[in-house]
Amino acid sequence: MTEQHTVKVHIVTYRRPHLLVRALKSLIKQTHTSWIAEVINDDPTDDSVNQVIKNLNDSRIFLSQPMIHRGGTENFNYAFRAQDTKYACLLEDDNWYQEDFLQCMISALTNFPNVELACANEIIWKEEPDGSWLNTQKTIWEYDNDFELFESNLLDKCGSAKICNSSMFWKTKNSPSWQTPQSIPIDVTEHFRERVIPHPILLVKKPLVNYAETIDSYRSSDVSKWGSYQVLLIGSIFETVYVDMVDMRQQLAHSLWQKAFTSQKQLYTSLLFTALVFTEAKILWSMCPLNLKLRFLMTIVRRPISSLLILKSKILQEEAYKFLVNSKNFT
Repeated sequence: MTEQHTVKVHIVTYRRPHLLVRALKSLIKQTHTSWIAEVINDDPTDDSVNQVIKNLNDSRIFLSQPMIHRGGTENFNYAFRAQDTKYACLLEDDNWYQEDFLQCMISALTNFPNVELACANEIIWKEEPDGSWLNTQKTIWEYDNDFELFESNLLDKCGSAKICNSSMFWKTKNSPSWQTPQSIPIDVTEHFRERVIPHPILLVKKPLVNYAETIDSYRSSDVSKWGSYQVLLIGSIFETVYVDMVDMRQQLAHSLWQKAFTSQKQLYTSLLFTALVFTEAKILWSMCPLNLKLRFLMTIVRRPISSLLILKSKILQEEAYKFLVNSKNFT
């Protein structure tokens, strides 16, 4: 069945059949028709997913078997392990494609034969209390040109990510090696996977995916968990910079503080936690103004438990820490 198709779409769903219908219908409307879709139901007890597939009555769409509760992170890893088509992509059930997504992404990778993964721009939609959806008219990136080659640099890897799960489109030849630790939450899967995806990554600036900001989310609301991964993402860069490259660390620290003073004002907390967790990043502490240090110490006093969890992130999140310091695909 797969030999005659060029793209395999992995649809990951969990207890949202009404949103799954929208995602699958956007796939059926694609101008490029040579695709198959494997629906990955993360709740084996939920029969509504199978019913949705039957009702749509499209032979290209099938339910993944056996149904296993893997969790979001491992379901994404599963998608990257598949190699039965030339191309593959991943769609979360709350998001949906524009009609020309597949066609445009195939064309993009054809025009850039040395690139292994492309990522499309996204239109941001917001769920309203009555269940309707508001088009915010905003996109993830500015639509200022057709394409951009995203080269890797140290600053970009310090706590941020350029790729987006539902708008990635990749060649499957090497994708099984782009796995992330199973233990990490889905909130940071893009950040971790970007460490192992070969660069440059092709950014397709045309908005081809609709990104849903839902009222209810399965993403973690644990502040200490997000803080811990931010510290690991930043600190791992400082740790993997060679010891004798003092100037590079100083330049990176300066750039991070510039970002904290301008576009990301809450970043300072992560930078100071990183300085305490990673000796290689202690320069971040020395560059910090006194008033921010005092504010940071007050945060620790007010939130001792969450602060302690962040300070122990290298131990508590050992698998994630080892993954990041061993990933050399970003320098």
